[in-house]
Amino acid sequence: MGRTYIEKLLCAASIAALGLAMPAFAQESGNQRAAQADDGGTSTGDIIVTAQRRDEKLRDVPISVTALNADMLSKAGVTNTIELAKVSPGVSLPFYGGFLQPSIRGISSSLAGLGDSPNVAIYVDGVFQASQSGALADLPDVESVQVLKGPQGSLYGQNAAGGAIIINTMEPSFTLKGQLSASYGNFQDANVKGFVTGPLSDKLAISISGAFRNREGINTDLLRGGHDDGLRSHLIRGKLLWQPSDRVALTLTGFYSKRDDSGIYSGAPLNGNSLGVAIAKLSCAFGGLACLNLPLATKPYEIALNPGADTRIKTYGFSLQGKFEIGDIGTLSTVSSYKRTDVLDLVDLDQTPVNTVGVYLAIGERDYIQELNFTTKDMGGLTLSVGMFYMDKAETYDQNFALIYPSGAGGLFNTAYPALPRPVFTSGAYSLANKHSWAGYAEANYQFTEQFSLILAGRYSHETSKVANTTGQFNWQLGDPRLTPVADPRGSFTFTKFTPRAVLRFKPNDNNTLYASFSKGFKSGFVNGGAVNNCTPQPVCVDPPVNPENVDAYEVGYKGKIADILDLNLAAFHYNYKDIQVFIYDPLNVSRYQNAARGQITGFEFGAVLRASPELTLNVGGSYLDAKYKSFPAASVFNPNGFGNTQSSQSATGKRLMRTPEWTVNGSFNYTRKVGSVEVGAYGGISYNSGQFFDPNNRVEQKEYALVDAELSFEPDALRGARIVFWGKNLTSKAVLQSVLESGIGDAVSYSDPRTYGVRLEYKF
Repeated sequence: MGRTYIEKLLCAASIAALGLAMPAFAQESGNQRAAQADDGGTSTGDIIVTAQRRDEKLRDVPISVTALNADMLSKAGVTNTIELAKVSPGVSLPFYGGFLQPSIRGISSSLAGLGDSPNVAIYVDGVFQASQSGALADLPDVESVQVLKGPQGSLYGQNAAGGAIIINTMEPSFTLKGQLSASYGNFQDANVKGFVTGPLSDKLAISISGAFRNREGINTDLLRGGHDDGLRSHLIRGKLLWQPSDRVALTLTGFYSKRDDSGIYSGAPLNGNSLGVAIAKLSCAFGGLACLNLPLATKPYEIALNPGADTRIKTYGFSLQGKFEIGDIGTLSTVSSYKRTDVLDLVDLDQTPVNTVGVYLAIGERDYIQELNFTTKDMGGLTLSVGMFYMDKAETYDQNFALIYPSGAGGLFNTAYPALPRPVFTSGAYSLANKHSWAGYAEANYQFTEQFSLILAGRYSHETSKVANTTGQFNWQLGDPRLTPVADPRGSFTFTKFTPRAVLRFKPNDNNTLYASFSKGFKSGFVNGGAVNNCTPQPVCVDPPVNPENVDAYEVGYKGKIADILDLNLAAFHYNYKDIQVFIYDPLNVSRYQNAARGQITGFEFGAVLRASPELTLNVGGSYLDAKYKSFPAASVFNPNGFGNTQSSQSATGKRLMRTPEWTVNGSFNYTRKVGSVEVGAYGGISYNSGQFFDPNNRVEQKEYALVDAELSFEPDALRGARIVFWGKNLTSKAVLQSVLESGIGDAVSYSDPRTYGVRLEYKF
């Protein structure tokens, strides 16, 4: 670590006193449980989580869990899934292009392909989020978030090899209540959100939530002046609860959201490594007519692009959830859902005003999910959970590449880019994929003495994948009709796996838990739809399916409550990570995939929360990861050649796994005090990252950094329920890589938000 960042870390830690919550600092999950935690974590009451698909005290759950309620998330400045890394050590949430790829303890997908899903499962209101592009979610009406660390394959499926993120939004209530929040900050950031809930009758309750945000771009446009298009988003969600008795509850949910964010693809070539930069410099060096001395972006938060960089995500759908208490036997829970996701990615891949390669990628996905889970009550020390999962997923890629190499000024450099969505001289391909997944799972928890219990669980997963692709490229500008996709001549492929879990738990008393566990994680195999029907002869030259990933995980841990003021958590783990799936992006030809043979991850986590007084809570959490490729002798890597990158094969054995910082440390303080007739609140938080790599070659690197957030609030007695908040995020304005897109064209990167600050008005009733 550099001295500067050590000093920053120590300084911020002394201000924060001891940090932000690790696994122990969970807040309640669920409508009733969240109400118990409105104190923002200062309560000495028991914390309830649903990590094992049943309500349990956090201290009793033999899993590393970070969970926070809406108040904690608000104070930490967490407004979307990207920012969860600030409150959970060992978690990273970078982008690969416009694809959000969560990483928990070094387990992260690098794929960005048709039909694929991340290997960290995300659930929203009990519904698995199958879309890789749609994993970026705003959290305007969040009630609680739980981050489950380590493979969760037995209960949460084949896409939970690294863990699971469980998001619960506000539920309908039979008590009239609501909240409205309006915020304004720099970059003309206007953000309004709110919800209201109440009864329609003694058996019906409704809730409606909504959010609107509009912010100008954070990047200065050197070519045209002003900024990029910024962030525009809105969301509406409605829920209807029918509770005919205290044993039956049915909740119908419908939602619509739209998010346009130009910041993900608005950036600069990292260290000037771009084909566009090379062409511009050569053109001027030879005195050609094309040399217009156009600006080239060289710093974070500067852009000089062909117009149109944007990510547009539209999602809508509905779900029906049921909860049925069956006598004194147990509880049956059901989830039925339909979701549609439409994504449009507009990318200037060389990130210069030079016309080389622009990408138009339209993604359409729909998925239907059905899940059942039955959990018994205690049967003489034995509880059982059994369930099934089914998913029908269809996804299409409508890819369109702008390949422009005309001669003369105004051709090579184009300041008046044609109107989107399709630029001139385009070629494209159309691909589709269908997946049918089903699984059955069971978990038995047996208390064989007052202190010892054993958990045995397992899941059998079965997935069938079939893809189709056009037989060649076509050109809309020339009037070519879209070619009909032709099915993979090899037919469909099936991937199956049994993922067990075993845990031995020792509870010497109600305040302490020790556990040791073994579990397996599984990410399904993958068929490269873009490579199908693009070569001759077939099927010999078509890429073979990518092998499934497998994780064998060993963990020991301790969770304890020391007196009423201190909670302590410790965990150590070791993962054997096999057949790691790796993506090689090639926009001019066909992107490829490969398996790294083996990886190994060893690490530990710690966390403590100190309730120093009724007014002051201090938290600290940290994670250490030793994560390397143990065997990857023929990694496909990119190295600069002066005109972008050259793709080659070389050994990555012994190099660090992608997106795995060695150290992550979070810390915060939360202080409230009554001053006269006003309750004053202060929050300060820091998140430290020792740095990480974005490629197997360990060439593209984010150096170590520390982010500091703060909040000061005032709640006057005269305006009961009202609160005014002054907030700031990334106060040191550290430029942190947000998205990295490495290809033969160069290294296209963008950065997460610089310093932002503003004021927020809240009213709760």
